[in-house]
Parts: sequence; C-alpha cells; structure tokens
Amino acid sequence: MRRLLLLLLLVFGGMMTHAQTKTYRAYTDSLVARLQRDDFAAATRLLSPGLAQKLTAEQLAAVWEGLQLAHGPFQKSGNDSLVLRNNIPYYYRQWHFDKQNIRLEFAFAPDKRISALQVLASGARASYLPPPYDQPERYREFSLPIRYDTIVLPAILTLPVHCQRCPVVVLLPDLGPQDKDHSIGPTKMFRDLAVGLAAEGIATFRFDKRTFRYGPELMADLRLLTLETEMLEDVQVALKQLAQVAEIDTNRLHLLGLGLGGMAAGRVARFSPWPVRSITVVGSSPRPLPDQLFDQFLPLLAEKSGTADWQPAAKVFAAQVALAKSSKLNHDTPADSLPLQLPGPYWKYLQQNDLVNDFWFGTAPLWLVRGARDYQSQPDDLTAWEGRLAGRGNLRTEELPGLNHLLMHVAADTPLLEHYQLPGHVDVAFVRQLAAFVLQTK
Repeated sequence: MRRLLLLLLLVFGGMMTHAQTKTYRAYTDSLVARLQRDDFAAATRLLSPGLAQKLTAEQLAAVWEGLQLAHGPFQKSGNDSLVLRNNIPYYYRQWHFDKQNIRLEFAFAPDKRISALQVLASGARASYLPPPYDQPERYREFSLPIRYDTIVLPAILTLPVHCQRCPVVVLLPDLGPQDKDHSIGPTKMFRDLAVGLAAEGIATFRFDKRTFRYGPELMADLRLLTLETEMLEDVQVALKQLAQVAEIDTNRLHLLGLGLGGMAAGRVARFSPWPVRSITVVGSSPRPLPDQLFDQFLPLLAEKSGTADWQPAAKVFAAQVALAKSSKLNHDTPADSLPLQLPGPYWKYLQQNDLVNDFWFGTAPLWLVRGARDYQSQPDDLTAWEGRLAGRGNLRTEELPGLNHLLMHVAADTPLLEHYQLPGHVDVAFVRQLAAFVLQTK
C-alpha cells in the first residue's frame, strides 16, 4: 500500500510539474512576443510589481537590445525545465540567437507574474572538459557548505590525497553571481585551480556566492546588498569552518582573488580569524569599481555596434558611474540610476571602505598578476597597484603574456566578448608558479 501511495504521489507530482511548466512556457512565450514587437510597456505588465519597479520599459528595451548586440538577432525559444527550490518555482528556458544560445532563469510570484530573471551561460559550446593536469587519483573532494544564519551556500573543499596539515588556498570570486567553479561558458577557472593545486599538495576551498544561490530571493530586496552581504560575511564563516578540518594547517592559509575578489582579498586577510600567509590578486585594479566598469563597457559597446549608435548608451552609463562615485549617492538612490542596477548601499560601501588600504594591515607576500590579454583590467593597473602600495614590502607584480582575465590562453585575433565562449583552462605554468608561491611561505 505504501509503495502504491508513493507511486501515486510521484505520478501526481509529475503531472503538476508538467502543468506548471506549460503555464510558465506560455508566459515566457508571451514575453518574447512582446519584446519582438518592441512593445516593452506591455512586456512589463508580465512582471511582478517589485520587478517592474526595478526594470522599467526603457530598461527592458536596453536589455533586449544588448542581448541582440551581443548574440545576434533573436531566432526562437528552445528547451525548458522547471525546478522547485524552497517552494519557489524556478523556470529555465533557452533562447536561440543568431550567434549563440543563452539560458534564462525565471522566478514567478504566486500570481504567475515574473518576479526575477537572470541570464545564465548556455549553448552547445558551453561544455567543460577537465584540464590535462587534472589527476583524480591525487585528490579528494568534499562538500563543506557555508552556513550563515538561514543561508546555506554550497562549497567544495579539495584535499590532496594523504593531506596532513597541508596549506589551503581560499578562492575569492569576481563581481556577479558566480558559482563555486567560477563557470563562464565552457570554462571553470576555480575548478582548474583546485585540481591543479591538489597535484602540488595544496588544498583549496571554493563556494557559491549568495547572488548565485539566492539571486531571485535577493532581488526581492536589493537594498540589503553590499560587498559584506554578497561575499565577505560568508568568507569569514568559511574560514572558521575550515579551522575545524583536521587535515588543514590553520597556520598556512592563503588567498587568491579574481577581479573584485582580488580587491577584497586585503579586507578578508585583515579580518581573518587566522593569519594569512600569502595573497594572490588576479586581473584586479586599485581604481574605483565604477571606473573599471566604464572602461570595460565602452570598447565592448563600440565593438558590437560598429557605429556612433553606442554613444547615447555610453552617456547614460557615464552618468551612472558619476553618481556611484558622487557625494550625492545615498542608500535610497534608485538602483536603475546606478551601474549594473546594483543598489545605493552597494556603491556607498565601496565609497566608505578603501579596499586597497586594507592591504597595508598585513605583511603577507602579495603577488599581483595580470594576463596581457585581459580586457577587464587595464595595462597600467599593475603600475597603479605599485603606486598605491609603494613601501609595503613583500610586493610582486607580473604580467603574463597571451593570457586573458581567467589566465587562459587566447588567440590574438579572438573577439573580446567571445573569449569566454571558447573552451580553455588555466595556464599550467601559472598553476605551478602559484603552487611555488604558496609553498615558499611556511
């Protein structure tokens, strides 16, 4: 009888999920139809009131135009799936564009209107293969979730086989909703680093950011989002949890941060519950984050438009950048008037906390690395770091030829946006350099 009941529940649950999928498919089809007609006012009526406040008709038009600039004209909607998390339905749908497919995640309110959406990496080319230096017999991986209040973030501890009191590198992710592997297209930078360092006898810890795991929930009240709530609180909890792992030597903690994670590494080290022995900063800049984003935005926009049509959009973005740096910025500044639609508290925190200054609160060896083909940082950023940290000591800067922001080799003539849609792995020479840098500090 119990087996029959279980079978009926499974069948009934499958029927309900199928019915829900059809409903959400119809809603997203309706959204696409309105976007294709350029009827953005009608499209916003499919959004929940909360999301409609953050994503106006004008902003939705800009998002739709930006997708087609990046991926080519829209062709059709593709496969879909539905997942329930915490009783919230998350609906996934592929959109096929002329140059590339993308995958979108939708969250729906009880009235079936769209309460959140985000673009995820997708497409036939987005299939990751392990790097040549991946040696599974040399390491073990364990789930070690970060638990902060009611938040639980998936995380992975990679331990070399026979690891006894071995050093550990905590990997700090870049800006945006990054997963534990730092997956971008067919690449997984942090997984590459984990398996590469394991072969050298070094443990690693990597984790999902809150904005990846709880993206739609956070969008319900973006006023709470700062660098602290996005990442720093969780890293401090993770460090305390790692101290309970017998195989880890708490006197041999190392940090590697990419982009914004690199900027934040000094703050993580400053407030770490145990001493940090080295810091590696990759593809990062000491300049204000709004200025960095503007420098990245202009060439990409000009490259995709190919005409002067990009200038109005550049003017809007320049105004957003200026406001993010202005004394007029406050916690109530509308997110849609700021870069990336991140809220006022996010930018106010960066105004009030000089992340570069945090590197002065320690003497751990600091290695600042930039790939020569990194368009997300600038060629003079390493010089700028040297200027801001002149006299600190234990400072080393290095530009690595032929590597991009993820420290992967790219062809000289590869279009900038397409770097991240090509298969690649972290340069093995860098992995070995990093291992030597970590192991030299006892």
